[in-house]
Amino acid sequence: MGPPKPAPDLYLDAAAALGVRPTDALAFEDSPTGAAAARAAGLRCVAVPHPLTAGLDLSAADLIVPSLSDYPLPALLARLDGEG
Repeated sequence: MGPPKPAPDLYLDAAAALGVRPTDALAFEDSPTGAAAARAAGLRCVAVPHPLTAGLDLSAADLIVPSLSDYPLPALLARLDGEG
């Protein structure tokens, strides 16, 4: 196990284990350090804050949504691609 987030090692290791390029992966995070780690690894990142992280700076994420229940995966991907 590598260093903790915001180091990108966990995301890089997971992508390698799955056999995918980080640029073809999508991370879902709820914290600034997680979003920073995902972006540092080259993944796109959707932040979904919870009550403890809602007031924190999640600007490292590509997209911030209040709940995943409002955004099915195709809708999230469309928003990330600037289509929604």
